[in-house]
Amino acid sequence: MVTRVTNTMMQNTLLSNLSMNLSRMDKLQNQLSTGRKFGHISDDPSSLIYGQAARNKLARLAHYQGSVEMAQSWLTQAEAGVMEVNKVVGAIYEELVSAGSVKTDSDKQNLAMVVKQLQDHYLDTLNTAFGDRFVFGGYNTPGDWAVSQPTEGKPFTVVDIVDDTLVPPRSVPTLHFNGFNISQFNGMSTLDFFAEDPDLSGATPPGPSAADFAVLRHLMNDVINFDVGPGISMPVTQNGIDVVFFVSQNEAGEPVIRDTFSLIDEIYLAINGVPESRVLAAGGVYDPEDVNVRPKTTDELTKLIGEIQGAQNHLLTKTAEIGGRQRRLELLEARYSQDNLNYEKMRSDAEDADMAEVIMFLKMAETVYQAALSAGARVIQPTLMDFLR
Repeated sequence: MVTRVTNTMMQNTLLSNLSMNLSRMDKLQNQLSTGRKFGHISDDPSSLIYGQAARNKLARLAHYQGSVEMAQSWLTQAEAGVMEVNKVVGAIYEELVSAGSVKTDSDKQNLAMVVKQLQDHYLDTLNTAFGDRFVFGGYNTPGDWAVSQPTEGKPFTVVDIVDDTLVPPRSVPTLHFNGFNISQFNGMSTLDFFAEDPDLSGATPPGPSAADFAVLRHLMNDVINFDVGPGISMPVTQNGIDVVFFVSQNEAGEPVIRDTFSLIDEIYLAINGVPESRVLAAGGVYDPEDVNVRPKTTDELTKLIGEIQGAQNHLLTKTAEIGGRQRRLELLEARYSQDNLNYEKMRSDAEDADMAEVIMFLKMAETVYQAALSAGARVIQPTLMDFLR
């Protein structure tokens, strides 16, 4: 059976085919102008999901890359601070060695003046800031819960306390961290210092109490941490108390905790002698001939050299620790850069159109469309009147 093909059928078929060609050309034109494979979810749902997953990973990666960059800035400042502290301690060591070779008390007092200035600079370096935060202060800010005395906006301050146990009684500068006296732990046995339940039976007032240990434990864990990766948290500051304290040995050879600030003050007093102002501040009587206030002998100064060397070694260890963190951040940064390239390729494969391929298909579609128009014009042009004519 032969089906009759009418002119209307031919026109409808032609228009339908032209519409399909136009749709194909419209899709290719959108790909060429936007650079994307699809403009709607229905075009390619699987590729869209794949590309969106890559975009989510890129967004998270950008967050961690920013954290790594900020952490590197913090650690660079922390390293500079620790190295500066070590430089000050090294200068004090040199002055101490020089004091052992001079003979007169006046020469020693001249060296002591330098040590005093270095002690003040040591305190200033402990208050190193990065932006509006302190490198060695952790999260502590003025007005923190541990504050018991004015801090003048700085984590490390010096408060003079009268010590009646000394001969003669005199005022002693003590180092306070955010208002908390940390010099009270100077000379304490490491066994008690690091113990969970320290033995305080032998402590004499104003020695540390159990409450003081609780505050110390809190402050020693106070550092700024950055999330530099999924489940990776890294401290980007150095705890100030950890910088000040180091492990030394007493005369009996037992390991004890030493406070570098108090050690520097001991060196100053050993070279200079006890100033009259300190004795009078404690209500005592100053006798310049008293052996307890005069400068120490060369042999006594030599004993302090080992102490200050221990402080230097401790600071070098802290510098190496910060350097290790920086190296780890460099490795993370390199890995994130490579991950960024991989995820960008994933996103590009899922979303980006191949320009050469799109242009080729568009030219082919244009050729087909023009050929369809030409053929259609010739087919539907004749009418009945043209035939009768």
